[in-house]
Amino acid sequence: MRDPLPIVIDCDPGIDDALALLLAAASPELRLLAVTCVAGNRPVAITAANACRILEAAGRSDVPVYAGSVRPIAQAQPRCNLVHGEDGLGGVPLVGQREPTAGHAGDQLDALLMRHAPGTVTVVAMGPLTNLALAEIRRPGLLRRARAVLVMGGAAFCPGNVRPTAEFNFYADPLAAYVVLAAGAALTLFGLDVTSKAVMSPEWIESFAALGTRCGAATYGMLKAYAALDPLLHDACPVAYLLQPDLFGGQRCAVSVDWREGPTEGQLLAWPTEHADKPFAANAEVMTELDCARLLTLVRERIARLP
Repeated sequence: MRDPLPIVIDCDPGIDDALALLLAAASPELRLLAVTCVAGNRPVAITAANACRILEAAGRSDVPVYAGSVRPIAQAQPRCNLVHGEDGLGGVPLVGQREPTAGHAGDQLDALLMRHAPGTVTVVAMGPLTNLALAEIRRPGLLRRARAVLVMGGAAFCPGNVRPTAEFNFYADPLAAYVVLAAGAALTLFGLDVTSKAVMSPEWIESFAALGTRCGAATYGMLKAYAALDPLLHDACPVAYLLQPDLFGGQRCAVSVDWREGPTEGQLLAWPTEHADKPFAANAEVMTELDCARLLTLVRERIARLP
C-alpha cells in the first residue's frame, strides 16, 4: 500500500464541508496535515470552531485547525449566508473542547507548502479562496509547489446559485478566486457543473440514522436540516476525487474569474481547449461528469467507519 497522500483542507463549515471533513478523516489513504478555515458560510470564528467540533467527533483531535481570513480581499465585510443555519451546522449540537491552534491559516498554508518538497502536498479548497490568495500574494509561486489544488467553486457552463452567473464561493471573494486561478498551480475545479449532479436521495440521508454512531447521528441531523434547501453534496466531491478519481470526468479549459463589481461579479469564465479564441493556454481541469451513485456509496461507507 502506498504512503498516505498529504493534504490540507481549506474550508468554511458548513454542512457539506462537514461531510467532506468526515470523509477525509475516515480515509487512511489521506494524511490530513491541517484544516484551515475562512469566512464563508458563516464568519470565521464560527467556521473554525465548527471544524474543531467535526474533527473531535471523528476522533481526529490530532489534526490542527487554524482560523484565517475574516473578510474578502476587496470587501469590508464577509459575504456570508444562512443556508446552513446560524451555527453553520443546522443546529446539530456537536460538543467539543478544542480551540483552534494559534496562527493564521494563510501563514500555515505557506509554512506547510514550504516545509514539504514541491509536488508533495495537495490543497483542497471548499470555501472562498481568501486564505489561498493571500498566501500566494505574499509568496508568488507558492501554489505551484502543491501537488494539486482542488477547488470547489464556480459555474463554468451552468447557472450560478447566488447570482445568475456566480457560484457562492467565487462570489464571496471574487478577487481571491481570480488570484488562485491565475497562480499557475495544477488546478482542478469542482464547480456547480459537477456538484449539481451530486444529489442526495432521501433514502441515503435516512441511512445515516441507522448507523448507531456519533458521527452517523450528527450526519443525519445535519443533512435533514440542509437537504430541503440544497440537496447537493458539493464539498465532498474534491475529497472523493482523491480517493476514486474515476468517479469524475471533465475537460481542460482556460479559466479566469470576473472580479470586478457589477452584474457578473464572481463569474467563472471558461474556454475549453478546442476553442480557437481562448485568451490563454488551458490552466485547469473543469469537472463536469459524476457517477453519483458511487459517490454516495463511498461517502456513506467511509462515515460508517467513524465513531
